[in-house]
Amino acid sequence: MPRWLVEPPAAAAARMPVVLASRTGAGPLLSETYRGPGSESDLLARGLVSAGQLDAPKARLLLHALLADGAGRAAVGAAFDRLRAG
Repeated sequence: MPRWLVEPPAAAAARMPVVLASRTGAGPLLSETYRGPGSESDLLARGLVSAGQLDAPKARLLLHALLADGAGRAAVGAAFDRLRAG
């Protein structure tokens, strides 16, 4: 992500759950590819939640269901963590 685009999702993640998903149709969100501003490592450290193996449409559906059920940031993070743990 370009450096100038980092602050809006990071600021939103301070107030509400924000899930970071891969744009590809399959495969996990990469991790630890580099550590610069806008990298997945940087965004996750700023409070975004990793979608793990879920692509963006599936992550969006899960996030919507969790929010509709009243889940907050911690519960959303825990749900996506459980999916990654298998």
